[in-house]
Amino acid sequence: MIYYIWLQLCLGQGSKTFERLLEAALLPKDIYSMSHDERKKLGYFSKGELEKLSNTLIDDAVKIIEQCERMGIKLVSYDDDNYPATLKSISTPPMVLYVKGRMPDFDNTPVISIVGPRKVSEFGKKAAYSLGYRLGKAGFTIVSGGAVGSDTYAHIGALKANTKTVLIMGCGFNVSYLEENRPLREHIEKCGCLISEYPPDTPITCYTFPVRNRLISALSLGTIVVEAGKRSGALITANHAIEQGRDVFVVPGSPERSEYKGSNALLRDGAKPLLDASDIFNEYIHLFPQKINIEKAYEKEPKPVTAQKNKKILNETLSNEAKIVYNCLDTQKFYPDQLDTGLDGSKLLSALTELEMEFIIRALPGGQYEICK
Repeated sequence: MIYYIWLQLCLGQGSKTFERLLEAALLPKDIYSMSHDERKKLGYFSKGELEKLSNTLIDDAVKIIEQCERMGIKLVSYDDDNYPATLKSISTPPMVLYVKGRMPDFDNTPVISIVGPRKVSEFGKKAAYSLGYRLGKAGFTIVSGGAVGSDTYAHIGALKANTKTVLIMGCGFNVSYLEENRPLREHIEKCGCLISEYPPDTPITCYTFPVRNRLISALSLGTIVVEAGKRSGALITANHAIEQGRDVFVVPGSPERSEYKGSNALLRDGAKPLLDASDIFNEYIHLFPQKINIEKAYEKEPKPVTAQKNKKILNETLSNEAKIVYNCLDTQKFYPDQLDTGLDGSKLLSALTELEMEFIIRALPGGQYEICK
């Protein structure tokens, strides 16, 4: 483990040099034991990499291991039995995974990723949420990136279906990122897992998220793009999926709308149109006949077990938490922390999203909501 972390510090994430070392059957410990000249003779390393290999201390890796132990972060290196084989099939496999929660058996589970933009349309929100829920109910593990917008709706849909959802981070766990989504990450850690290939203190840069996106697609049988403009980050994930030999599914949209320019370009280039969750079921049921239950995906959700005091008439598919929140709404516009619901952060966020999906409330800029008229 320690030598994999050391090599990761030297070469960085998404390194193609690591693949060359694997092909030459050279282990991280072998590289650590070599002199500068011996490493140079191999012809695998750039000048910058050679400098890093000489200047990075093994103690730096030890400190990361100790920090992970304190923070409850599990470490999974490339040679670990729990390392997903699906990641070994790509050209830039991560050397080390940092995990919070319980990592699913990616190689023996139907896994699908759902991606889209942060600024997503109302239709895109509903699509991400509905697909996360329907596919989750059927037995799929849902993977996404935990950002606001499409990712959040996909994760919450999966959580409502009581299925595993996996959030792939684009930074270290010890970095302050999207504080408004912290309750969601905490909920996912309990019910699924968070994965990063970055040491805990690694900050966000313009490079970390594009590099991260290759893992979202690599861990999945296919990637669903719910919506993508011309320059959407979702296109990066879709292109990774194509390069990795994974399927790409796209929710079609009007060619006249800018938020579907990227989506429709993917369809033009051969991506599969996604008209209903059944398109996913039909694609993979033969691979996991015992693990995909299509009937469950279309079951009606059970009615709440207990009725709330002063409960207003609502769609009976709403959860108890959503009804509690609804009963607390007494102003047209509100912030979540103004509601006296008694719910913790993750349940409140889930309930708000549920009400938004039912068009009972709508999100406004700055974290505010309003009741739909």
